[in-house]
Amino acid sequence: MQDKTILRAADVVAILNIAKPTFYRWIKEGRFPAGVKYGPNTTGWPRHVVDGWLAAKESAQPAPAQ
Repeated sequence: MQDKTILRAADVVAILNIAKPTFYRWIKEGRFPAGVKYGPNTTGWPRHVVDGWLAAKESAQPAPAQ
C-alpha cells in the first residue's frame, strides 16, 4: 500500500538536504517532478513520488569499484 502522505516544499527540501532555491531550479529544469496543486496557494508532493525519484537516482549510481 502506498504512503498517502503529502509533503510540502520544506519537507522535500529537508529530505533531499538541498537549499530551497536549488529545489525550485530543479523543478524548473525538469530534474525533479512538479508538485500537485491542492489549492490556490498549496502545492505538495506525494511521498511515493519523492521516494520513487530518490530510488531512481540511487539505482542510476555506478557500482563502487572493488
